[in-house]
Amino acid sequence: MKPFFPYSRRRFLATGAAALGVAPMAYLRAQSGSPNEEISIGLIGCGGMGTGNIKTFLNIEGVRVVAVSDVDKKAMSKVKKIVDEFYGNKDCKIYQNYTDLLQHPELDTICLATPDHWHARIGIDAANAGLDIYGEKPFTWGLKEGRQLIDVLKKNETVWQTGSWQRSKSNFRRFKALIENGTLGKITRMECGTPEGSNIRKYPNLAKPPATFDWDMYCGPAGKLEYNSQVHPWNWRWLHTFGGGQLLDWVGHHVDIAMWTLGLDKTGPVKVEGLGERGDSKIFDAYDKYAYQGTFEDGRVLEVRSDFMGTKFTGENGWIHTSRGALKASDREMLRNLPDDYESKVPSHQQDFINCVRDRKVPQSDAEGAHRAASFGQLAIVAMESGQPVNWDPKAEKVIGNDEQANYPRLGSRIDVCKG
Repeated sequence: MKPFFPYSRRRFLATGAAALGVAPMAYLRAQSGSPNEEISIGLIGCGGMGTGNIKTFLNIEGVRVVAVSDVDKKAMSKVKKIVDEFYGNKDCKIYQNYTDLLQHPELDTICLATPDHWHARIGIDAANAGLDIYGEKPFTWGLKEGRQLIDVLKKNETVWQTGSWQRSKSNFRRFKALIENGTLGKITRMECGTPEGSNIRKYPNLAKPPATFDWDMYCGPAGKLEYNSQVHPWNWRWLHTFGGGQLLDWVGHHVDIAMWTLGLDKTGPVKVEGLGERGDSKIFDAYDKYAYQGTFEDGRVLEVRSDFMGTKFTGENGWIHTSRGALKASDREMLRNLPDDYESKVPSHQQDFINCVRDRKVPQSDAEGAHRAASFGQLAIVAMESGQPVNWDPKAEKVIGNDEQANYPRLGSRIDVCKG
């Protein structure tokens, strides 16, 4: 039987560190116990990705799911049932307000899987509570709030793993290794394909939210909005108030792979330009079709389109194209050109996060890389909405020479609108 403490060992150590004026995680490392110590995790956001992630964490040895939170009590109850059935008890706690979950005494980490507009606020609150975070992509809804979140993660020495899980899959890792090994020779073109369309689901028209659903809390950083029964639980992603459509959903996948491969995931483009087409929905405003590109400081251009899927690089020796479950080349022999130190097996994305929580190393998909991928998509949306290229300073993270673009909400921050 585990001894009783009012807080988990990690939380207790972090609290003691704060009292001494020491960085919490540095203190924790100095006082760390067994690497096999159980890691407890809570889920914030009980939708599709949250449910899928928590099922994975349930099956990782040394991890225990202790609590779940959602503004929708029905969704929250479904995930609690999954957790309780897995453990054969009824111990999983539920909290409709995420700030209550962050105070759960046994908690070490959270899985953050809310709609995009809540990522920054909850991420900041969780880091300040001494918790490590597995956070879904895109990193944040707005660009400035992404940098604010990174600053807080650094201050607290928080381990952050973004749900850009393709970085932990063999075909994407092989693609990166092949490119880095000079397989294509001089690279002449870099293309990314992410999905088109809006998979809008039809829900019953309701005049007010169900008693089990806290609409005002759901809106949170987006401000007070009139209830629309078509938004929750799926369609929020097609509304720019809450999400960014397929463009922003997938920039953290195939575009992320391209920037990671090219060594550009610590910077951003100096110019972004593009065009997008919206569908005929009277409610939703995400771009259904789009084509944009970013030019980087060294002159390289990364193209993104919605008419194919995956990441494709072309060079003087041919081309290599990777997508989910696929790795192809103009000449299959090129796929053998792996470096001698290539690691054929790595942990799953969620296991990598847990390993890094234990050893305090940097996960496969760190916060800076996730922010830079998201910012590429955020800048593209501004270019489409303004009808003009965005000239960008990736170091200062500021628009150059266009005050109107600089004041677009997508490049700003809404984390102080609602603090939970």
